[in-house]
Amino acid sequence: MIRKILIVSDSHGNRNPLDVVIKREQPDMLIHLGDVEADTEDIRRMLDRAAEERNKKLSASRAPDEAEQEERISLPVPAVFIRGNCDRGGGPELRDTAVFEVNGYRFFCTHGHRQGVSYGVENLAYSAMENGCDLALYGHTHIPFDEEWEGVRILNPGSISLPRGGSGKGYMIMSFDKRGEYAVDYRTV
Repeated sequence: MIRKILIVSDSHGNRNPLDVVIKREQPDMLIHLGDVEADTEDIRRMLDRAAEERNKKLSASRAPDEAEQEERISLPVPAVFIRGNCDRGGGPELRDTAVFEVNGYRFFCTHGHRQGVSYGVENLAYSAMENGCDLALYGHTHIPFDEEWEGVRILNPGSISLPRGGSGKGYMIMSFDKRGEYAVDYRTV
């Protein structure tokens, strides 16, 4: 089971805040919502190094048992990378949209510029509903957002490197409890 998802957007090639947050949070999964403007393989290596560090600490702190196995992060750490309006090229790992399921919840992920999120989230919500999704995640505006619209929870972590609207350099953590229910927390770098 995935316990912690790190949700970021709009890093615009600045890997330093991303590296800091990955080391701090040691997530089980990453969702980057576009304008990566960096090598996704470098980001994957950062994720795996943080997971290896966490797993090493767990192994050193106590004898292996079932509880420790539940807390260990699987390698390689799963990651979803969305293509933003500033991502030129970027390789096959960048996708315009992604629809997937984690712990029984369906996610619709996009950068948002094609859904016109600068003018409202209605088109984004409809896209999520058309795909049977519970959550719609986007970036592009560099402004954090967390609201429910017609039964779809819509999230934007803001920008991890170039914030707007008075917010700090931010990201979101989606954490799951043992029952599989989730909570979302907005944090700053």
